[in-house]
Amino acid sequence: MKTIIITFGFDEKFAIRGLLRNGLNYGDKVLVFTAKPIIDKVERALHILEEFVSKYYRGVTFKVVSVNVQDFNSAILQIGRTLREEAEGEKIINLSGGMRSLIIETLAAVLIMGMEGEVEVELENFEGVIKFPLNIIKVKPPLSEEFKNILNILIEEGGLSISELSRRLNVAKSTIHRRIKILKEMGLVETEYEGKRLMCSATSIAKLFISK
Repeated sequence: MKTIIITFGFDEKFAIRGLLRNGLNYGDKVLVFTAKPIIDKVERALHILEEFVSKYYRGVTFKVVSVNVQDFNSAILQIGRTLREEAEGEKIINLSGGMRSLIIETLAAVLIMGMEGEVEVELENFEGVIKFPLNIIKVKPPLSEEFKNILNILIEEGGLSISELSRRLNVAKSTIHRRIKILKEMGLVETEYEGKRLMCSATSIAKLFISK
C-alpha cells in the first residue's frame, strides 16, 4: 500500500503525470493539498484529477484538503495532522504543483514529523523529475524528555509563567528559562510579559513534536 501526497495548483498535468509515473493499486491513497479558498480554476483541475483517478484506478481513496497557506503555523499543523491520520504505507511526496508557500509548508510538515518517503519534483518544462529520499534532509527535532515535558504542560494548560513551570516540573527557574529560550528559537514557544511575569505558551506547530 502507498500514499501519494500531492501539492496542487491550477494545473492537473503534474499530478496526473506523477500518478502515471508511480502507479496506483487497489487500496492506495491519493492525498491532495491545495490552497484555501479553492477558486474556480483550481476546482476544475481537481475535478479532472478526481475523474482520472476514479476512471483508471479502482479502489483508490482520493481526498482533497484545502489549507490556509497565509498562516504558516496553522498550515503546517493541518497538513501534519492530516498526514498523521491519512497517510499509510509507502509515501511519495509530489511537490510539483501549487503555491510556493504550500510546497514549503508541506515539506516542513513531513520533516517535522520525521516521515519516511520519497520526494519528487517535476521540472516546469516537463523534461525531467528530481527525486530524493526524505532522509537526506530529515530533521530530527532535538527534543529531550525535559523539553517535551514543558511542551506537554503548555499544550494542556495554555499559558504558564516561568515560576509556574518551575513548580510543576520541580526544576529550577533558571533551567526552565534556558529551555524556554531554546524552544522559542525553534518556534515552538511564544513568550510575553504580564507585568513582571514572563508568560509562556506553546505554538500550534509544537503539537507535531509531541507523540500522541
